[in-house]
Amino acid sequence: MELFEINLREGILIKGRRFPAEHPRFNLLIQTGMCEHGGRYEEFATFLNKKGFDVSVMDAFGQGLNVEDPSLLQRWHETAFEDNVDALALRIKELKENGLPTFLMGHSMGSFMSQRFLTKYPGLADKVVLMGSNGPDKALMKMGYFVACLFVDKWNWDKPSRLLQRLSIGAYERSIPGREDRNDWLSEDKENVARYNADPYCGATNTNGFWKVFLKGMAHLWDEKALKNLDPDTPLLLVAGEGDPVGRFGKGVLLLEKMYKGHGVKDVTTILYEGMRHEILNEGEGRLKVMEDIRAFLEK
Repeated sequence: MELFEINLREGILIKGRRFPAEHPRFNLLIQTGMCEHGGRYEEFATFLNKKGFDVSVMDAFGQGLNVEDPSLLQRWHETAFEDNVDALALRIKELKENGLPTFLMGHSMGSFMSQRFLTKYPGLADKVVLMGSNGPDKALMKMGYFVACLFVDKWNWDKPSRLLQRLSIGAYERSIPGREDRNDWLSEDKENVARYNADPYCGATNTNGFWKVFLKGMAHLWDEKALKNLDPDTPLLLVAGEGDPVGRFGKGVLLLEKMYKGHGVKDVTTILYEGMRHEILNEGEGRLKVMEDIRAFLEK
């Protein structure tokens, strides 16, 4: 494993991990989800390395390699969402210098950044995988951004936001009947939930500033003006668990498929996995099928 850095401009740096393949045939860049880090993708990266994929995993701002200490997790600057998307584009351009097919995959929050990438940098990635994502919900996102604007200011910017966390992540937690742990919404696999809970770089409460910037990005993610920029020839794979509350238990993922097809994207494939929730790459033995399905899509 190697580390890489993307310098966007003075003072704005984002970091990630590279898992090099011995004989690469493809490049894949992965954008992590919310409140986690790139180290959690090592098994998937190693699986793909054996198939000839050179894999890079980028931590978002405020997570993993981009913080010096867990006490600083989930802090975002005012342009972090768009800067993160720009960093994806810069890394994709770097990877394409070796002349190999180059793909993008985003999980959860990373999938929404990847959705923005599709409209901001159409055609730059050869294929895109959206994992644990959701379809358009403009009214809810605009409402969330409005609420954030009401009370987030420079004085409480970097403080944990109990209210917005409860309204957002809390809704996912409450959606699982008979839950034994607040993070059961992430996975059917109890060992995976336990590992997540024990990881000091996972599960931090998002700051007020994070929520304001993230919700601003989400509020405009599905604007018609942006969607008109989609490249119709970029193949898309949408993968999610049927029990994932982020994708409204499959309904939101199917809505996303409909949206892309309705805007002219020619090749959109959707796979919903029975008995899985949000972290389908960590769902027991079933994760192996998810890995194989993603590999098969990227290689075809």
